[in-house]
Amino acid sequence: MEAFAESVESIVSAGSVIDSDTSSTLTVIAPLTICGAFSHAMIEAALVDRGLTYNRRFHPYDSEIDGISIIIEDQNEGPTLWDSNSLVLTIRPSIVLALEGHRGDGRHGRLSPVAIAASFAERLAPSGKRTSRLRPFALAGNWLHDALDQAYDPVYTSLRDYLKEIGSIDVKPLPEIPDPDVSMLPGVDKFALESLHLAWSSMGREDKARALSNLLLPLIPLDLPSTPRVEELGWHRVIAPSWSRDLASQIHDIVQAFNSAENERLFLSRLIDSLVRDGMHI
Repeated sequence: MEAFAESVESIVSAGSVIDSDTSSTLTVIAPLTICGAFSHAMIEAALVDRGLTYNRRFHPYDSEIDGISIIIEDQNEGPTLWDSNSLVLTIRPSIVLALEGHRGDGRHGRLSPVAIAASFAERLAPSGKRTSRLRPFALAGNWLHDALDQAYDPVYTSLRDYLKEIGSIDVKPLPEIPDPDVSMLPGVDKFALESLHLAWSSMGREDKARALSNLLLPLIPLDLPSTPRVEELGWHRVIAPSWSRDLASQIHDIVQAFNSAENERLFLSRLIDSLVRDGMHI
């Protein structure tokens, strides 16, 4: 994809070194954040698929790291770089060209470290079982970022459309989603949504559009959620074939639990374990 053009050389170089030295233990280091946990999970899933040993660390870390290291950052934007001397791959969020406009103008946006970690996982284990199951969460970093609360996010959209094209996800309107979390849509009538869900399959396209627009109408005067996020939550809910809940609902549950967790490190470690093991948040 165009969005990964600037990071692909470093990803390929780091992957080639790992391919040639499968006996070394790798160290994956990420921030103590949900974004860091998703990035961890992406790479760890690929390492498990490959049968490679690794250490999990969170920032800040004190001890010296020997061997190949993957350092993930989620604040400071910059290029993703492979240092062949220190054997360190540093993954950073970056502003990239995501889409070409109809008039040839470029649409730029923020490529999250989760998405870059997912692309690195694809390099390590493109057909791995765990890697494939986690592929839909490549969207998680952009979903967690506030870009969608400000304007249209072309990176999120291009990733979503690509994942749908290759069959990793389905994109469905809210009434077609099982057990959706609607607390992200304040003012939406849960009983009206349930009625719409029951009637949805018997409705025509225009009736569906009108009914869903009326359901979401109370959100329009609000500052948050933003119009782009309302559009995603109402019309473009992301769900994988094997999931029981959609992406937005799973991430909302994770954020709520993380914010009330007494031990953030333990919570994120368990989250990573469950993502690698199950391919979803249960």
